[in-house]
Amino acid sequence: MVEVVVYLGVIFTAFMLGIHALRLLRLSPDHEGERGLAALVVGHVVLALLILVAGLLGYVTWWALAHLLLLCALAGLRFLDDCIRSTGRLLVRIWWELTRSPLWAIHWAIILIMLLQLFAAMAPPTPTDYDGLAEHLAMAKQWARDGRIHPLWYDHHSQFPATVQMFYALAHAFELPGMAKLFHWGFGVMAIGAVVLAGRRLLAPAAGSWAGLILATTPGFAWLMGVGYVDLATIACGLLALHFFARWLQDDEDWLLWLSALMAGAGAGTKMQGLALLAVLAVGIIIVLRGRWGRAVGKAAAYVGIALLVCGPWYLKSFLWTGNPVYPFAYEIFGGRMWSADRAEGYRLSQRSYGKGELPSEEELAAMSPLRRAFTGPREPLNLLLAPINLTLDAPAFTVPLSPLGVWATDSTGPLWLMLLPIVLLFRRPPPLRWMLWVMLPLWVWWLWSMQLTRYLLPSLALVAPVAGWAVVEAERHSRLLAVVVRGAVGVWTVMAIVLMLLYVGPQVPAALGMVSPEIYLGESSLYAASTQINRLAAPEAKVALYAEPRGYYLDRDYLWAEPGHSALIDYDSVASGADLVREWRRLGVTHVMINQALFPDLRGDDPLAGPIGDALEQGLLQPLPTTANIRPYMLLQMREME
Repeated sequence: MVEVVVYLGVIFTAFMLGIHALRLLRLSPDHEGERGLAALVVGHVVLALLILVAGLLGYVTWWALAHLLLLCALAGLRFLDDCIRSTGRLLVRIWWELTRSPLWAIHWAIILIMLLQLFAAMAPPTPTDYDGLAEHLAMAKQWARDGRIHPLWYDHHSQFPATVQMFYALAHAFELPGMAKLFHWGFGVMAIGAVVLAGRRLLAPAAGSWAGLILATTPGFAWLMGVGYVDLATIACGLLALHFFARWLQDDEDWLLWLSALMAGAGAGTKMQGLALLAVLAVGIIIVLRGRWGRAVGKAAAYVGIALLVCGPWYLKSFLWTGNPVYPFAYEIFGGRMWSADRAEGYRLSQRSYGKGELPSEEELAAMSPLRRAFTGPREPLNLLLAPINLTLDAPAFTVPLSPLGVWATDSTGPLWLMLLPIVLLFRRPPPLRWMLWVMLPLWVWWLWSMQLTRYLLPSLALVAPVAGWAVVEAERHSRLLAVVVRGAVGVWTVMAIVLMLLYVGPQVPAALGMVSPEIYLGESSLYAASTQINRLAAPEAKVALYAEPRGYYLDRDYLWAEPGHSALIDYDSVASGADLVREWRRLGVTHVMINQALFPDLRGDDPLAGPIGDALEQGLLQPLPTTANIRPYMLLQMREME
């Protein structure tokens, strides 16, 4: 349990740093819940930026980062008593909510979900932690192996804002990889806390509790608490940004607006998607202050400026490395190294493929008018109109389905949102609730138009969790029958959601508690077996070219995504034979090749990508590595030494 102890130490250091920063900026709320959550966000941001600076200087090492944490702890030491008292009062309050509150059953359900997902977060990442193994955890491990933060040109995601990945890099630099996912779990706890806070302070005391339960039982949200992604940080920051924005609208105190800007900037520093909420809130300032245009534009500009001070370093880094601050997006405006117009178009089409409705072929799309092309496939007018229903009833269409049960259990929105949100139309809505809905509206349109992926909707959907919680409260207040229906539906779904979590968390518990080793726990995975085989047979300086498999986390060697759609690292225009491809590999230092044959064309065919690999095998330029049955469907190849 060393990982948990170190994680708690890092979190407490971030808490003290955040308290210190809020005091210095004179943005410290009196309310303990608001102050604590804001301090945690600010502390995480400060620590992440410090780790970034250390990494750019080449100090992603355990001793350098340990000294950094020690200095940060010393800097916040003067607020140690305040932090301890606040933590103690929080624990006392939680115990009261669990034992004496009329809503104790709701709170116990939330705690149970948090604990279940804590076990998942403590277990080693499995192949279903797809983006973690391909991007977030993988890039952090690579930076820790190299001892520095540098461009990973094979993976455009490495140019994205990376607040959370800095903590993943910290975990791997400390050689405590089991600590990494705890940081994402912690942001999930913060997100639930922010929902409860917003519901209670802006709408009604019970609305916050119901909102927390609704968010916690959303399958996509709960599953994220146990994997190495970044979305929960975006959700937590976005919720606090909206909360303080609504508080500003209520109290007309500018410090609340600047605190909201800090939270919005923090969100945009965790994921580029946070820029959308930042833009909506900035426009909201102008709308609210309409008629006083000078003041409105000035405050909106100040709001954006404060947010950019927080998130700007990530976009500046991307600009300096690639020439594009939002790489690889907006290629037609900024361009970008190792990218191209055809890759940008392919990326855009892959994003448009999510949702109900099939995209036409590229030939059919090319023959359409621009207007018709814009409203086709998932963007057919009827599909756009029915998206809330389709999202609820046909969850696999809005994600990458592993199996119907897998999607419903881990990557859907669940049934409560579609049921509860329309209920608010039956009652008179207080101003904060209307503000939440107005903020959600453009974000919903943006989601429909950009990428209809369930996970990308969650940061926006969470913003109206207090609205759903308020719907339960109002249903109870106005109609006994409606109260029975609503409470019954929420109760039944809560039980079902927890049962679904038990199905996929249960097998992870032995590994989380150290009862089985990671090797035994992951041993049945062909991806893990194939990666381990390369680790065993390849020299430490080896480099692996991956085909049809971006999940390189288990490899303890350098690697790259070798397919042409990922980057321009390999000049495939010059590749016409196996010898040409081997020449390109040698130029990049590639010594081994790993292919997921289940998703890759036959090497004996005339495919322009697979054909040269098969040709290199026939010419003896490549030789197969020894494999076993548990490695299938992976093919492992080694380049022959030049004579």
